[in-house]
Amino acid sequence: MLMLTHTYLLQQIMSASHIKNSDPDIYIYNIAPDLLTIHPDINANQTHSIKRFIEAPSDHKRTAYIMFHLLVDDLAHYGNISMQCQEGFDPHSSGYTYLKGSHLIDSIIDLYKIIDKDISYNEAAYRSHLIIEMIYDLVILSHIHKDGSIDLLEDAIHFTFDRREKEFCSDISWLYGIEKSDVQLVLKNAVSYITKERLERIMNMEGRIRLFTDKFGLRNSNSMFAEAIQALFQDALSSIENEDFLQQTAVAIRNCGWLPTD
Repeated sequence: MLMLTHTYLLQQIMSASHIKNSDPDIYIYNIAPDLLTIHPDINANQTHSIKRFIEAPSDHKRTAYIMFHLLVDDLAHYGNISMQCQEGFDPHSSGYTYLKGSHLIDSIIDLYKIIDKDISYNEAAYRSHLIIEMIYDLVILSHIHKDGSIDLLEDAIHFTFDRREKEFCSDISWLYGIEKSDVQLVLKNAVSYITKERLERIMNMEGRIRLFTDKFGLRNSNSMFAEAIQALFQDALSSIENEDFLQQTAVAIRNCGWLPTD
């Protein structure tokens, strides 16, 4: 899932917990596996392929919120939580985003044909799950606005950069073995990356389509392509009838023993 879905879900978990008035840096730890990849030398495989339920010492206990992110992603990508990171790519995964995206695969292949590009079935399956992740923010958009998730995330990155940079860099270095100077650079860049203006600009169908076409170098002036990708994203949105994934994920993570920490 993307940053705002992760943020909103953690807000719900914290609201239901016994921990009140937590400092907002926990929300930056929560998106760290994705945020760190804005550094050119850090990739998603590096930030997601670590053991789950690592017992952190007391001076690194906020890394629990990184684990929370990884557990949510496990359920979205694989359909279950395991102690180890699951290896390999399975286009027929039973994870929520792959199940929901499976009916989009043929349409993605056809989309590429419109602009004379080839795409394999496996790659189309991978991109179908990304479309579901991009769309899910829109499914829960009213909740994101009601709970102030965008404002919270912007405040959180400033708080972390201004007041918790040393601790955050130390925690990330301990967990991932990443140089503290690289983490500092990520935080510095993230302050201009995570802004209310930017996030709100992409919280609509056009913004989501733009994210997808920019990510995969698909921007073009073909009118048939424009119509087809609009229909593709609308199909994805229409296929998500409810928000059960969030409730089911919260229950599964509680049942596996994860608890928030102060």
